[in-house]
Amino acid sequence: MLKKTITMIVIVELFLSSSAIAGPFGLEMGMSLKEIGGTPENIAYGKYKLTSVPKPHSAFEFYVIQVAPNSGLCWIKAIGKDIATSSYGLELKSEFSEMEKKLEGTYGKHKIMDFLMPGSIWNEPNEWMMGLIKKERVLMALWDKKEGSALPANLETVALIASPSSRDKGYISIEYLFANEESCNAELAAQEDDAL
Repeated sequence: MLKKTITMIVIVELFLSSSAIAGPFGLEMGMSLKEIGGTPENIAYGKYKLTSVPKPHSAFEFYVIQVAPNSGLCWIKAIGKDIATSSYGLELKSEFSEMEKKLEGTYGKHKIMDFLMPGSIWNEPNEWMMGLIKKERVLMALWDKKEGSALPANLETVALIASPSSRDKGYISIEYLFANEESCNAELAAQEDDAL
């Protein structure tokens, strides 16, 4: 009887530990900083930089998370490594496309936003990177329940974004927005306003 009880406890612990790291990069909605572990560096009110996560991915250099004391973890941004690219952005676009396919395999249907703002002067093919630098060009993929994406219940949106580092370097990032993000933001705003 004791052996069966111990076996059941071990099974329950394994289940709990595996479900606790089932989210993106092994991070779950509502986790506290203590549960996340590592050595989070405070970079803004409620935002922390992590150089390690429970389930890292080689495409990303570091991670930024938002955590409120009561709501816990509500947002993750994985920041990719710099990609050397031409002024046409070909290598950056290729890396973006590769990651888009991986995310599509996980979350399914999504929407692509690939456009240049009206009136931008950076409209030549060899000015693609300059358009990104000037914030007049967008390359983004969005997974959202409204779009019919297969997101878990606690995940609201996933966004893949191409960003510039310079004219000849860029990186991709992925943002994960959890269902508790609104309450998390309200909690952090109220705490910060207490200082006034």
